[in-house]
Amino acid sequence: MNLETVLEYTSDAITALDTQWNYICVNHSAELLLRRKRNELLGRSIWAVFPDLLNTPAEGQLRQAAAAQVSVKFELFLPKLYAWHEVRAVPTENGLLLFSRDISDRVRALRDEAVQAEIRAILEQAPISISIMRGPEHRIEMHNRRFQQLIGGRNLEGLTVRNAFRELEGQGFFELLDQVYTTGVAYEGKEMVARYDRDGSGELYEGYFNIIYQPLFDLSGQVDRLLSLNIEVTEEVKARQRIARFATERDAILQQLIEGVIVTDVEGRITFVNDAASRLHGVAQLDVLPEDYSETYHLYTEEGHPYPAADLPLSRAVFKDEVVKEARWRIRRPDETEILVEGNARPVYDEQGRKIAAVLTLRAL
Repeated sequence: MNLETVLEYTSDAITALDTQWNYICVNHSAELLLRRKRNELLGRSIWAVFPDLLNTPAEGQLRQAAAAQVSVKFELFLPKLYAWHEVRAVPTENGLLLFSRDISDRVRALRDEAVQAEIRAILEQAPISISIMRGPEHRIEMHNRRFQQLIGGRNLEGLTVRNAFRELEGQGFFELLDQVYTTGVAYEGKEMVARYDRDGSGELYEGYFNIIYQPLFDLSGQVDRLLSLNIEVTEEVKARQRIARFATERDAILQQLIEGVIVTDVEGRITFVNDAASRLHGVAQLDVLPEDYSETYHLYTEEGHPYPAADLPLSRAVFKDEVVKEARWRIRRPDETEILVEGNARPVYDEQGRKIAAVLTLRAL
């Protein structure tokens, strides 16, 4: 068997160039690798067939091998083929012998790894919990440390969401993920309650989360991943619930008082009027600001003149932080009856000494 026969049937892609850079030998494997018939290459310059190689490191390597008569090995990208090749150029008496093989899969794998590493580095710097799930089964491909903090430091990468969080079944989250993956439309939820095994102990933890499920699309425009953003707001929700419970309890207590009670926020906006105050005024309107107190609640001085809003006891407590005692004024109710009342007003402070409200108590004389 002669050398030409060996070259023809070897699995390596082998081509030969003469001193003018023209192809003078192309074996069958090279035809497949270069996606060109032999007669399309023989007698043509490599620079004419692949002009994208000009002014690239690959051209420099080939010219070095020919000029210095040394073997070189390098990698090159051929845009027309959209492929990466590893080439070993060996000088001969007639030019160069090129041994080539396709390394596109290896290069792409390395680049994918580099991209994944870069994405992971970005996710780790994010101030919120992030995870990326692949495929219709929502397999957790990647998550950051903030995500791990929500699950007791466990690493759930590689698991499907349904396997990782079996206890979420029936809480609606799996269905939302399926919906976003199927429709390609993002979902945003506020203060969603989740009961799940936070630390792997089997005990369910109840937390509140703001979530975003964002579809990620492949080159064909199809959804192939989901990006999940999660912000825990459990403390904020529970604090608000505690405040609401406190307000309910406070209102229940104040409603039992014989005296009328009106409460405002720090800006003076009326937030509470108990039944006794409502009966005294014949009206109980909330969200009234200090400049409208007199008109809304029909307030007059003892002498019967319209009461200047800025001089009202409650306004003084709001704006001047005054404690007003035993002030008197008249109320003309919607039924045209008029009563004289006496009241006290004071600002209300929290444990840190910040003003948070003002309160007025009053009784009929």
